[in-house]
Amino acid sequence: MTDTAAPKLVFPSAVDNLQADRGQIRQQLRDTYNRLHSIADDADFVRHEVGAAYPDFPLVANQRAGAWYVKPTGESIHAYFKSTDGHAGQHDFNLRRANLILLPVIRERGGLIIVDSTRRGKRFPDALSKTVPIWCAVLTRARMLILPPSEDNSSVPLETWEKHAQLCTSPQAVGRSEHAQIEVRIDEWAQQLASSAYDLSALRALDRPLRPFFVSPSSTLSQNRASDFTDCYPVVCASASKLAAEADGLERAQGFTYVQGSGDDHEAWSKGLTPPVFWAHADEILSAPRDEIDEVISRILSSQASTSGTGAAETASSRRIRSTGVHLCFRASPGDLVSENDGLLVRVVTSAANPTPSETEAAEADGPLALSARPGKAGYNAFFAPRYLEPMLDRLQTPLRNGVSVTVAVLEEEKQGEANDLGVAVALILLSRLYSDEAGLLSPNDPPPSVTKDRIRTRLQWILEEFPTVNPSRSVLNRVNEFLISKRR
Repeated sequence: MTDTAAPKLVFPSAVDNLQADRGQIRQQLRDTYNRLHSIADDADFVRHEVGAAYPDFPLVANQRAGAWYVKPTGESIHAYFKSTDGHAGQHDFNLRRANLILLPVIRERGGLIIVDSTRRGKRFPDALSKTVPIWCAVLTRARMLILPPSEDNSSVPLETWEKHAQLCTSPQAVGRSEHAQIEVRIDEWAQQLASSAYDLSALRALDRPLRPFFVSPSSTLSQNRASDFTDCYPVVCASASKLAAEADGLERAQGFTYVQGSGDDHEAWSKGLTPPVFWAHADEILSAPRDEIDEVISRILSSQASTSGTGAAETASSRRIRSTGVHLCFRASPGDLVSENDGLLVRVVTSAANPTPSETEAAEADGPLALSARPGKAGYNAFFAPRYLEPMLDRLQTPLRNGVSVTVAVLEEEKQGEANDLGVAVALILLSRLYSDEAGLLSPNDPPPSVTKDRIRTRLQWILEEFPTVNPSRSVLNRVNEFLISKRR
């Protein structure tokens, strides 16, 4: 006869202790001191080990978390690969994140290193383990479609292109079944890129295929020069963070609790600190005692705000969209709002009040035009009203046709994401309404263009060529579609 174990009683005090332990763990994960010291430790690995192993390649942060692990240099290069494009069941090559701006850098330097991290219990974020490999395979396949490899345009034989046009993932990070699910869609995505409105000249210029390589703190690294890679351009996917289990002892040795993937969701713990400001003051911040670090950060941010408006250590620069007369600029400060080519200025900002048509109608003919919207989706109704935006379009058509440029300048502010979306919307409306598919200004004698979703999508791709990390919200893009297409207008 088998003895039956007596039921165990769980006393309230044990439950209280368990909840207290869980609360302490959560507090440690949110602790700014632990987060920043974990980031600094991971950044040392990226700079001193990965950077040393691939000395010819630039370190490129994958926005947003990757920016915490790459100390800014004179090179302003950013990548935008989203983990959601690599999630199981959601695999995608998103044309809004084509990252074509990386191709000239890859060709010039022989390759590059994309840096990111993950806070989950795995070595690589999906952005590195799946989204970047998808990108490499799609771009290689698309290059073969638009310019079939030959002796005249390739430094490697066709067999090498065909080999690297296959999806390459790490077996430790991606199961074979999921790999196969992604592989069958590569041709479809390559066709979409090849038929897109993007300028693909940089893709045509590639003389050999792209191939991802994977490194993490558990990797054994040796030095590799660009000249060592003769059959491909390497795209090194560097995961900065250690698995938490591999960080045992860091707290005892260095005085902080290691938090894997500390750069993720920094709004929840950073106290307003951003990667550029952190790296500009890293020595001061990291030398602060645990109980003073928040005060040090607050003082630095206050000092930054008094000198630069919002504490962002980024310089706004105006960029021309294709060969049009429309320029776009983000995070501009009021004192810097002077068009680089003496053109007209359209200021875009969020406001506490709904805009009125009088704001656009009353502006001086040769003075800046101010557009504003109340933060939040409710404010879009007034902003995208034809009676508010149509005067802006009417006013800008004549200068553009006379060869005067127009700069859409998004002011630097607290609601930066929403303001950026509105700036993109204004540029999209101008490009869709006033320019042909060849980026030529339409004549007033031409019939009004038939604006479709495809036409708007094409103009968005023009913008993304210059600003690859811009990611306008779906709600704003829907409002642009409604403004340009709706028959109610």
